[in-house]
Amino acid sequence: MLLGLNPAIAAQQLESEPPEPGRADSSVVAMFPPQVPALLPPGTRLSFTRDSSTWSGAYTLADVLESVPGVYVARTGFNGLPEYVVYGGRGAAGIEIYWDGARYDPVGQDSVYVDPGTIPITLFKRIDVEIAPAVLRVYLVSERHDQVESRSEIHIVSGDFSIGSYSGIFQRRWPSGLGVTAAADFVSTDGASGPSRSDQRVDLWLKGEWILDPSTGVSYQIRRQHLENDAVDGIDQSVGVRSRIGNRTDFRFEFFKTSRRDGNGVRIDLGLFSSAWDDDSTVVDSLNTEQFQRSAFAGLGFNSRTMSASVRGRVADRWLDSELETRLAWVPVQGVMISGFGRRQEYPGDRVATRLEYSLSLYKGPFSVVGAVNRSDIIEAPTLLSDTAVSVDDASLSIGFNSGLLSGSVRFLKRDGFQPSAFPLVPILFAFDSTVSTDFVEARATLRLASFFTVSGWYSHPKALIAFQPPNHGRVDFTFKSRYWKRFRSGAFDLMLRVSLNSWSRGTAGLDAVGEPIELRGISFWETHLQFRIVGFNAFWNLRNAYNAQEDYFPGLRYPTNAQTFGVKWEFAN
Repeated sequence: MLLGLNPAIAAQQLESEPPEPGRADSSVVAMFPPQVPALLPPGTRLSFTRDSSTWSGAYTLADVLESVPGVYVARTGFNGLPEYVVYGGRGAAGIEIYWDGARYDPVGQDSVYVDPGTIPITLFKRIDVEIAPAVLRVYLVSERHDQVESRSEIHIVSGDFSIGSYSGIFQRRWPSGLGVTAAADFVSTDGASGPSRSDQRVDLWLKGEWILDPSTGVSYQIRRQHLENDAVDGIDQSVGVRSRIGNRTDFRFEFFKTSRRDGNGVRIDLGLFSSAWDDDSTVVDSLNTEQFQRSAFAGLGFNSRTMSASVRGRVADRWLDSELETRLAWVPVQGVMISGFGRRQEYPGDRVATRLEYSLSLYKGPFSVVGAVNRSDIIEAPTLLSDTAVSVDDASLSIGFNSGLLSGSVRFLKRDGFQPSAFPLVPILFAFDSTVSTDFVEARATLRLASFFTVSGWYSHPKALIAFQPPNHGRVDFTFKSRYWKRFRSGAFDLMLRVSLNSWSRGTAGLDAVGEPIELRGISFWETHLQFRIVGFNAFWNLRNAYNAQEDYFPGLRYPTNAQTFGVKWEFAN
């Protein structure tokens, strides 16, 4: 994980990743540049690279986001069942996901919420998370390859509850600039939620690209996902989780042109993308249950070491009429950054949503101070014509520190009240109770006690009761990782042991069907992850809920004890 304090240095590191170890620089060819913000205020970007994700034990985007302060992952059961991410009490409006620059909107039975548990991280080279006062913006950078020689990976995972996971990826580039990436990811389990159950997810993904030169390129990718989850009974024999069966299809076509070969200067982006779900109960026309949206976009931007500015427009044929988004970050003098983000969206039914964020950052040496303000008119569920804009005002003040021994930050936030929509697939949660304006404290820290031992964690404290935002919630990771075996060449042998604790106090989880509060009981979940690597071979063992906690992430839905998974990963060249 990279936590950039100096924004100019952080942007340069993120945009120019080093060649993979053991490969000759002469074989490097230009890659499609990632669609991520070049400059962000100090401490507001978390970046999870391919290598850090490999060592984390994470399988899905929901697992990755558990490392973000204040995030509660409402797991409705074991792997394969919905895993909703809750942040800041904003429901579906608390997280925005972009896949290679294109907005990843909910469709089908997730027409209100995106389920990050359905997004496997094996498809991505990097995941960036921008932390704004009341929203997380997640930028998924798909796998890309900068070597003429081919690269491939195979993952095999097994474990308790009949879980089986098989995934693979193949990447090839040619000196002409042509490239292809093909990937498949399959997961099957009985869900640990009752007899005669089955949960399956199948992802097929294909991307082709042609980089004419480092300043010009086109890309096309298509992803097909099949989801199949049987219904789950709650602890009291009520319907806990509805069944989910359907297929999601996404395609993206993009063209880019930059004025300079190093990615700086002026950049133009043009593209088309669409998302479709083949069976949806929320569509009014019962004779046509397919739900889809097609969009076209155009973007213009400028990047330098001290300034990043962009404007992007989008039009669509359903749910969204038009969208205009702009971003600016400027370092007028060393140690000062001024930044802003603005967006206006027009939806059917004469509905308009706006967002305006601006911040001032001061930084010198290891210290930083960032003040940010947000003013928004939020439409949480554009697919529902009854959902109208709600005005909110949020503010935050962050104090950060970054040194070789200790790094971290403390954020003080004030967030307006908001009434989120209920989770669409979990009927035992009928509604969220009305939230009120409240103050939050969020903190994160990493302590490097030695080159091989690190302690990291975060803590979140809202002063009012908000659904799935416990009054005291924290996570801590104790990590031992060493390359000390001198008989192996550098990087040939790695060994890691991580013990994690995710703990929260008693809180609330919303309202049931008769309007009674649902109690979120306080609990501590332990997780152990052991992994070693020899050259391109990785083997791991993971144990969730290691100390048999009897409470659950989601009230009324059982999470198993001592849930084991183990597996291997091979990486090949040529």
